[in-house]
Amino acid sequence: MSKAGPAERRTTLTITLRHPAATFLYGATKPRVKLDGEDVAIGGWGRHTIAVSPGQHRMEVWVPYVLPRKAGRASREFGIDEGADVALEYMAPTITLARGALGAPGEQKSTGYSAVMILNVVAVLVVLGVCAALALS
Repeated sequence: MSKAGPAERRTTLTITLRHPAATFLYGATKPRVKLDGEDVAIGGWGRHTIAVSPGQHRMEVWVPYVLPRKAGRASREFGIDEGADVALEYMAPTITLARGALGAPGEQKSTGYSAVMILNVVAVLVVLGVCAALALS
């Protein structure tokens, strides 16, 4: 078995595109990725490997939506050495008006999740209060 020489080793970027499970509407569309201002063809959510040239790069990720047109925008600049592999992860926000998170895999959290959970608890308490008031009258 022969080893790949320096000229044969590819420089790659692996991007994992995720969205919170509760945000099922994101599943109806696919995120958009730009690398150095150029659209990158991806198949949708999940893990994608892109061949890149060594050097400094800028990546932008967002989800096409009604309002805002580019929901969950996130961008990141990074450098990559020849023959190296870089991994990034994008996490779409829970609320479309919030920013997405783009960075090291496993560290990206969905912004807006706490606010949604607080609003859900308030809504449940209001419904329970109305039901209790109706039951007592």
